[in-house]
Amino acid sequence: MPESLSFDRAADFYDQTRSLLEPIARQGTEAILDLTGHSARILDVGTGTGRISVPLLERGADLVGCDISSKMLSRLREKFPSARILQSDASRLPFPNDRFDAVLTVHVMHLIAPWRAALREFQRVLSHGGIYLNVRTYASVGESLREQVRTYWRGWVEAQGGHIHQPGIRDHEEFLQELRSLGTNLTEREVVRFTLPFTLREELDRFASRIYSDTWDIPDDIFDASLEELRVWVERQFGDLDQQRQDEVRFVIDAARFDG
Repeated sequence: MPESLSFDRAADFYDQTRSLLEPIARQGTEAILDLTGHSARILDVGTGTGRISVPLLERGADLVGCDISSKMLSRLREKFPSARILQSDASRLPFPNDRFDAVLTVHVMHLIAPWRAALREFQRVLSHGGIYLNVRTYASVGESLREQVRTYWRGWVEAQGGHIHQPGIRDHEEFLQELRSLGTNLTEREVVRFTLPFTLREELDRFASRIYSDTWDIPDDIFDASLEELRVWVERQFGDLDQQRQDEVRFVIDAARFDG
């Protein structure tokens, strides 16, 4: 069985490369607390450096965070020393049954190899009527230019024999179907839509810096060739690399209520 992906190697640059505008973070935090209730006992699985959990803690949330990456947790501790955190695998949570009112994940389910087992663990540690929230902070609206670039890059790399390491969920509908099979009452809450400005040169630079986890395991020779191929393809398809562009994205929450 493939292993879940730790972000130990990303701890030093994660916060600088996964920024979330303060107004968006504030609205997202308010929406999460609205769904959980302000007095809820919350478990943040894959809490990382606290990108979402720290704003929740600052609002007084009763929150515990866990992650398999000790280095990411150390960054969180630096930002919020009183945070209750522990190193833990999502599919083997060290908590008793019915411990939490809400479980939260934010951009982590694609990294968890036994993700179906993890969902059952979430169900186990939730109290009767508890809620599981899966947050997507940059979900694309319509056809995303950035996603077109990534899809082309992935296809080219795999055609050269490179392996795109994404051990967990690859298809969002499959994830939702699994939640339905567990008997959840499933809804989607769109918190806010906003535009994400960028240039294609900036996006190519992000690939080159290997901040994305799907670039980490590509052999250097294939990766270097992929950057050149991607630059040529992007210029041919879209033209000026320095033109200001934007994708429409949304902060959205999949809310699964375990009523059984």
